[in-house]
Amino acid sequence: MSDSSALQLIGQRRFGPLLVAQSFGAFNDNLFKYSLIILITFGALHLDGIPRDVLVPVAATMFSLPIFLFSAIAGQVADHYPRDQVLKHTKLAEIFLMLLAALGFVLNSGPILFITLFFMGAQSAIFAPAKQAALPHYLSRKELVPGNALISGTLFLSILTGSLVGIMLIRKPFGPEIIGATLVVLAILGWVFMRMLPAKALDRPAIKLNFNVFSGTWRTMANLFAEPKALRPLIGIAWFWTASAASVTVLPLLVHDMIYMDEGVVSIFMAVFTVGAAIGSLGCAIATKNRDVLWVSIAGAVLLSLFSIDVLISSAGRTPGPLGTVSTFFDDPRNIRLLFDFFAMAIFAGVFVVPLQAMSQHRAPEKTRARILAGGAVMNAAGASAGQLALIAVTRSGLPLSSAYAGIAAISLLFAAFMAWRRIKNTW
Repeated sequence: MSDSSALQLIGQRRFGPLLVAQSFGAFNDNLFKYSLIILITFGALHLDGIPRDVLVPVAATMFSLPIFLFSAIAGQVADHYPRDQVLKHTKLAEIFLMLLAALGFVLNSGPILFITLFFMGAQSAIFAPAKQAALPHYLSRKELVPGNALISGTLFLSILTGSLVGIMLIRKPFGPEIIGATLVVLAILGWVFMRMLPAKALDRPAIKLNFNVFSGTWRTMANLFAEPKALRPLIGIAWFWTASAASVTVLPLLVHDMIYMDEGVVSIFMAVFTVGAAIGSLGCAIATKNRDVLWVSIAGAVLLSLFSIDVLISSAGRTPGPLGTVSTFFDDPRNIRLLFDFFAMAIFAGVFVVPLQAMSQHRAPEKTRARILAGGAVMNAAGASAGQLALIAVTRSGLPLSSAYAGIAAISLLFAAFMAWRRIKNTW
């Protein structure tokens, strides 16, 4: 498939509505999360006296925990019912969640916002396996890499715009009210677009649904580990989300506590990070030529590791002082270097993950595809939660926040070595 025909997918009913609806949902998720994180980081929202350097990763975990808990059930649901119907119903549920979120922002209520965050994670847990399992039915195998590149690229751009709007608006007059209204309107639009997705009936035997979180998760992971060809790329995807969650969650604290800048600088880092990830993801449609090119992922992991190390170096040695602004940020050459490090990290993270997403989708058997990909979502959530909780350990131990990037560098390099070893042995 040529690059131009890849872009033509956007205008087709079998792909365009899903792409748009996912983009609105990702925008809402990040508008909500970053509004909440900025309120916590800059002291406008408190919860039972919990320190803000603990409350920020706890907030992030409130979103990822239900993904860990409910992804197994979601995989069963997406293998049992038509996946387009699962997607449409989850977008309808999003409308009610955004109404609750709007109420939380207007009242500046920590309990309401944290409860909403948990249920947003549950809604994402149901949406993700259905979306991933549906793509191989709406797209041909040759279209999977460019389709995933478009999905990932627009996802990162939605993350960027949602987070920037949240960061810049939440502390403004009537900011919470504007954010609440935006959440509700986009949730409605996402549902409208998702209803345009054509029905896709599949000839699958009905499965017995198991709503026990623990035994269902155990069975889902057993299904996943029985498919090692699908498992290997899913492990790489899980590491991508672990590293991304840790990087993005620590970012406001790193800007505030290590380079002593205000929330305007947080928005610059977020813009650079997410644009880089979008460029890396969309670039994969060209770099892979629609084939499984594992070496592209390996190169992405190695370069991600190198630039993560430089984040650690270039953020060290700052002198404490009053918070600087966007205008003063660019006066220090070390900040330009740090910003470039984040940009490069994001590009090569996108290059790393997109080929693995396509591999996992077409390698998973059709009859158990949603459950296998749901097992991947469980690993993603577990990894993201581990990364976020590790930040608490870092802050409590007295280590600099930038040491999180040393861990990202080390594990990325190890996984690159593992992929290269399996490729050389022809066992990937």
